[in-house]
Amino acid sequence: MAKASEAVHGNFYESPWQPVRAGIGRVVFAGAHTKGCTLAVAECQNGNAVRPHTHPHAQLAIVLRGQCDYYVEGKAYRMKEGSWLWVPAGVEHYIHVYDSDVPVMNLDVFFPDRMEYVDAYDEFVAGLEK
Repeated sequence: MAKASEAVHGNFYESPWQPVRAGIGRVVFAGAHTKGCTLAVAECQNGNAVRPHTHPHAQLAIVLRGQCDYYVEGKAYRMKEGSWLWVPAGVEHYIHVYDSDVPVMNLDVFFPDRMEYVDAYDEFVAGLEK
């Protein structure tokens, strides 16, 4: 584990992709060492399992590839490469991918830390190494 004063680097394309639910996988590539935010890259397939949810974390969602609808409190926001969306803490939201030419890849930045993401990903990776 890196100390807070050390630079940390990696490549999420070379990291194991953790299955989350039907049509969605993710890599959590920052967390404990970023103190204050958690970063995750998710890949979402057409027809992904839609799951409206809330959490006590604010979330910045940035679409890196593909196109989708991102719903916040029932309102659809059309997202494409380069689109970003701020989701306040405690607000219902979800992603729906249904007509993208390629799997959607998005970067999620959560404030504050989502250590349950970090812990689950670390456990997933440890299971692969056994």
